[in-house]
Amino acid sequence: MALSREEIANRYGNALFGYAQDMRALETVYDDLQELKKAVQANPRILTILSDPILNGDEKKKSLSVIEQGFSKEVQAFLNLLLEYNRFGDLLDIINRFNDLYDDAKSITSGTAITAVKLDPDQLKHLGESYAKKYNLNAVRLKNQVDPSILGGVILQVKDRVIDGSVKNKLTKIRAQLINND
Repeated sequence: MALSREEIANRYGNALFGYAQDMRALETVYDDLQELKKAVQANPRILTILSDPILNGDEKKKSLSVIEQGFSKEVQAFLNLLLEYNRFGDLLDIINRFNDLYDDAKSITSGTAITAVKLDPDQLKHLGESYAKKYNLNAVRLKNQVDPSILGGVILQVKDRVIDGSVKNKLTKIRAQLINND
């Protein structure tokens, strides 16, 4: 029975995370994987070459040796394992799973700040820091989404929590109160 992409990502991501912890190289592996992810996203052909069933193992190993230069020995060993088991097509899913485990271990989360106008990086950082402090997190990585229909204020969406501080929401509440008081 074949494994789903999610099962593969979970197995390999969990294994890599445990290995990185055991080797006391969690930060190094995390940093290397972020660089690898950027490289693969910029040039997806890397995955195509390393998962191509037509290329023989030696050709793939030569290609991988060029790619893995500069990475930690832990990441190099992991990439060779993926090559050996023909799992390079799942690399980005595996990295995403590793990142989820890393974020959980470090009390880091991600979310979206919806605003009527674009926030500058300092405003976004300050908003993330305030949220992290309020909910006992080490960090909150926020991306900004612009939605002029909210008129002003901010809607924060972090995991399953939504905090709606938009002007549109406040006006809706005021309208409801006025209708109920009549």
